[in-house]
Amino acid sequence: PRPVRVQAAAPAEGSAAAYTGEIRARHESDLAFRVGGKIIARLVDAGAEVKAGTPLARLDPVDLELAVQSAKAQLQAAESDHATAKAERERYADLVAKRFVSQTAFEAKDNAYKAAQSRLEQARAQAAVSGNQASYGTLTADRAGIITAIQAEAGQVVSAGQSVMRLARPEEKEVAIAVPESRLAELKAAKQLRVALWAQPDVVLTGHLRELTPAADAATRTYAARIRLEDPPPSVLLGMTAQV
Repeated sequence: PRPVRVQAAAPAEGSAAAYTGEIRARHESDLAFRVGGKIIARLVDAGAEVKAGTPLARLDPVDLELAVQSAKAQLQAAESDHATAKAERERYADLVAKRFVSQTAFEAKDNAYKAAQSRLEQARAQAAVSGNQASYGTLTADRAGIITAIQAEAGQVVSAGQSVMRLARPEEKEVAIAVPESRLAELKAAKQLRVALWAQPDVVLTGHLRELTPAADAATRTYAARIRLEDPPPSVLLGMTAQV
């Protein structure tokens, strides 16, 4: 007789699927200049930790300074025209009271004064805008975080709103994974999600499905999902490889 090793079949408690992803920050924002120009200096590198108000990059200030000087000159001209129109209006107001000039002549000077006042207000507003744009030549961090990507270098000409850097806030960390359409229902119904780090196999974290995109990626035909981590230790860094 030939012995055979056997094992009684029994229903499995549950099946597990694994997805490889990357540790990402929940809140990420692309930083851009509010005015266009040529970048003359990049002050930080990828991976740098920055605080709110930290300078990140600078544009060539020549054109911005010329715009400020032009606005100031226009403001001075508008102030001079306004002073002249005001003096003319006051003089004609005195003359029309003495009946030396007609009411029509006074109304013409009054309209000229109002027009000069409007041009003065416009010049003041333009000067304020030009002053603000001069300060926009320095890109600063609006909040504390980590620079995760550099998308422009010194010497490059960028337009207003063009992304230059990406800032991530590391307070909340997630795992970004891609799920095939045949496993969507399984992921939504999963009672437990465990996350293991490739660099730290002894660290096992608990996660929850926070976001699942409603449309598939056109190239990979998979659905992007975000798994929120519960109380990750400081050793969990952005960009690490994780398995969900």
